[in-house]
Amino acid sequence: MADLFVKYGYRSANNGTYWSAFRAVADEFNIGYTETSDIQKALDLLRNNNYVVASVGNGLFTTGGHFIVLVGIEGNTIKVYDPYLYSGKFDTATRRGKATVSGNTVYVSIDNFKNFANAKGFFCYEHDTDTPTNDKQPVETATYTRYVKANGGLNVRNNPSGTRIDGLANGTKVTVIENNNNWSRITSPVSGWVCSQYLVENVQPTQYTLRYTTGKYKVTASVLNVRFGPGTNYKMKTYKQLSSNAKLQNRQRGNAYCNGYMNGVVCTVTQVNGNWGLTVSGWICLDYCRKY
Repeated sequence: MADLFVKYGYRSANNGTYWSAFRAVADEFNIGYTETSDIQKALDLLRNNNYVVASVGNGLFTTGGHFIVLVGIEGNTIKVYDPYLYSGKFDTATRRGKATVSGNTVYVSIDNFKNFANAKGFFCYEHDTDTPTNDKQPVETATYTRYVKANGGLNVRNNPSGTRIDGLANGTKVTVIENNNNWSRITSPVSGWVCSQYLVENVQPTQYTLRYTTGKYKVTASVLNVRFGPGTNYKMKTYKQLSSNAKLQNRQRGNAYCNGYMNGVVCTVTQVNGNWGLTVSGWICLDYCRKY
């Protein structure tokens, strides 16, 4: 992309990349797009299979002008790829508590983004979850059993490449009823879509690759569901059913009304059942935590 911008004159000598470069990208690769300054419209498109390039000013992500990419929404949390991400960026006095980082992804609540990102424009690219028309493979329908092979657990999404709606622990037995390219639709133990590369045949791997003990844990997921029992077959708790300490920690991270523990919340596990731990608020999957 940088080579294209230089080749076609979209590189500014003093100010980085011209905004018009993103329109040129859409034209070059025949990608549908929407250009808007309406943040709510951009968020609606983000929920509807769009990647959103946001132009932000002095605030949460930069002290000058900067481009970031919004790649998804999980609950009330926006997932951001920030090309100028560095260690400690969100630990300064004006940014502390307004965003969290896990790996290469920045997580920020919708309210904090609206209030502190100083976003001035949005370029929304349509993201087709299928392959190009002339390369499309037929959807295959079948019913068979597979096992999850993912040490950190496997996300369950509402559609291929869609929003995360649940998670499965390593070793979980699933029933697959449909395949669409690299995605499998499952109906058991939960319904949704999972990435096929993390499913294996016949032999169930060791269910728990880590041995968990009681003690303090820090949440590493963007939002970690809290359940009434040790498994995804138990109902999730709402924010009203969380402990006062959990609500306080969530509020410090920008969303007091989160239905679960936000990234960075610290909790005490008093009982362990496989890869599930019992906290004051309820049971959590410890695959999405680290010992604190």
